[in-house]
This record gives sequence, C-alpha cells and structure tokens, in this order.
Amino acid sequence: LNFSENCTPEILTPYLDGIVSKLLVLLQNGKQMVQEGALTALASVADSSQDHFKKYYDAVMPYLKAILMNATDKSNRMLRAKSMECISLVGMAVGKDKFRDDAKQVMEVLMALQGTPMETDDPITSYMLQAWARLCKCLGQDFLPYMHVVMPPLLQSAQLKPDVTITSAESDDEIESDDDSIETITLGDKRIGIRTSVLEEKATACNMLCCYADELKEGFFPWIDQVAPTLVPLLKFYFHEEVRRAAVAAMPELLRSAKLAVEKGQAPGRDESYVKQLSDFIIPALVEALHKEPETEMCSSMLDSLNECMQLSGCLLDENQVRAISDEIKNVIIASATRKRDRSERTKAEDFDADEGELLKEENEQEEEVFDQVGECLGTLIKTFKASFLPFFDELSVYVTPMLVS
Repeated sequence: LNFSENCTPEILTPYLDGIVSKLLVLLQNGKQMVQEGALTALASVADSSQDHFKKYYDAVMPYLKAILMNATDKSNRMLRAKSMECISLVGMAVGKDKFRDDAKQVMEVLMALQGTPMETDDPITSYMLQAWARLCKCLGQDFLPYMHVVMPPLLQSAQLKPDVTITSAESDDEIESDDDSIETITLGDKRIGIRTSVLEEKATACNMLCCYADELKEGFFPWIDQVAPTLVPLLKFYFHEEVRRAAVAAMPELLRSAKLAVEKGQAPGRDESYVKQLSDFIIPALVEALHKEPETEMCSSMLDSLNECMQLSGCLLDENQVRAISDEIKNVIIASATRKRDRSERTKAEDFDADEGELLKEENEQEEEVFDQVGECLGTLIKTFKASFLPFFDELSVYVTPMLVS
C-alpha cells in the first residue's frame, strides 16, 4: 500500500493522474477494507508527491472529509483513523494556503472527538495524536489557538507509568510470555515484563511534544513549565529507547523556545534568568543521563543535544557546569577507548566470522559518530569560553590525542 514511499516527486508525477483517479474509485467502494487500503495508499502518494498533489486536492479532500465526519460507527473506527492520517498528510503536502479553509473544519471534528471518552483499544487515539502534530507542522503559528485542546491529553500520555511486572530470572513463574502485548527483558537477576502498548503511546506522545516545541518555537513557551519536568526524567527511561530518544531531542527545543520567547518579549514576567533556570535544569540532567547511557548510538544523540543546549545557553553556563561537562566528555572518551579495545579483541576470537565483522563495522561507525560529537562539543566550549576554557582543554587533551591517532 505504501508503494510510493521511496519515490521522489519527479518519478511519481507522470503517473499521478492514473493513480489518484483509481484510488478515488476504490475510496467509493462499499468494502471497508478496500477503503482503508485506498486511504493508506493515497496518504503515501500525497506524502511522496508533495507540492505536485495540489492539482488533485479539490477532487480528493471532499471524500476524505466525508469519511472523517460520517464514519462514526464503532465498526468504522479504523476507517476514520485512516482518514485523519490521510487528511493530515495531504495538508502537509499541499501547504497551509491551500489547506487553510478545510483545516478549520477538520480541527473542529478533531476537537469534538478529543472531548469524547474513548476505549483503550480505539485506534483513533494514536492516529489523532499524530494527525494533530502534522496539522501543526502544516499550519505553523496558526495552530496555536488549538494547543489548549491538544496539550492536556498529550501530557497525560507522556506521563503514563510503565505497566511492569518483575520476577526473579531464576523463577519458574513465567510472565505471560504468550501475551503479545508484553515484552520480557532480563536485567541482572531480574526478569521484567512490560506492556508495550503503554510504552508505544508514551513514546508517540513524547515525540509529538518534541515536534510541537520544534515547530512552534517561542509559541510553545506557555507549555514549557509543564513539559520540561515531564521530559527531563525520561532522559533515563531505560524501558523504551524511543521515549529516551524523544526526550533527548526535545531538550534543545525547549531551551530555544524559552530563549526566543524572552528575546521577543513573548514571555510575560520572564527575563534571561528564566532561560538560565531552565538551562540549569536541563544541562546537568543531560550530562548525568549521558554518564549512565548504555547505548553507543544514544550517547552520540545525547552529545549532539548537549552541544545544541550549550550553544543556546552560551555564557549562562557557570564554571561548575563547564567542569561537569568536561569531566563527562573525558568519561565518554575513556568508555569509547575501552569499547574499541574490546572490539579489537573480538577479531582475534576463533569463532570470528563475516557476520561478526559486519557487526563490528557498524559499531565502529557508531563510535566515529561519538567522536565527531565530542569534537563538536569541544568546539562549542572553546568558541564560547575562549581562553578561560584552556585549563579544561589541557586536561582533556591527554584523552583526545590518542583518539585522533587511533
């Protein structure tokens, strides 16, 4: 159904007339499964063809809105959810000016739905979260009036507690291993069962929060005081990598939003001390999370995020924070050198083969990325603090130099 996913607009455009007209015929088919498939395909085509889809907008949108407004029966839940996905992707493809009038109607329907109690297995919930975020990307600052509707349930989802069952790894008590919705991991002498649906909803919500902060910039300011305390602890949420990744990506976006709001006079009663306060909350938490992070790839994402946060905070960082960051960079370099040595040892093992070699190559690439990010962080510190960073750099050079030659 996502046959156009990897197509560029140039490849797809010559075939659009035929594809869209056929999909519109299928959309009017009486069979729900066929309609759902047509919506998925149409969403994919719009996403791949982008601006070229404008030509078909007036023919397609009335059908999509009709499904959204009329598919109210419980048996049509997935059909309605797919129509949300399709409308939001079409809106993003054609842009704000073309979509604006219909967007208002669509938002009214979504706002009414948002206020309706839904069953836990209703697919509309997660589709709606993602549709709101796409609509925000499409409408930019024009989306701000809807934030008061979108944010409360989103924060609620981001704050979900993981549904966890813990038993001893040696225990004979199996954690409902036949239950598809439960994932089991072993940590030390503990076996942990986690309900994945809760984690997926939490991850989606965290990604959406990051998306809103990124898109709305200073417009996101009113929500920072609720979002920062929600996301900062999730930098160390080891049950689900996607939750951590979203929290990490959101840190510079929150700081940027606060900084821009203060600079543009859109943060009533707040001044630079508010940005300093937020920076003091975010940066030490990032440094601590980096120290405990088990995944190499995530370490480089954290360093990237830390670097952006340092660029935004600039001279608001105090000497103790610079010391903590330098110490952590040293720890990252030492840990990286240890991993390199371990990989070198693995090549000497008797059972070393091509598959293992491929794995090592991948791990080496991740390590290179960590080293690149360390370089970026050091560059930012030197640029920001100039001569006053030299004593810290001298200490670090003992660790950096071997990395340059290895």
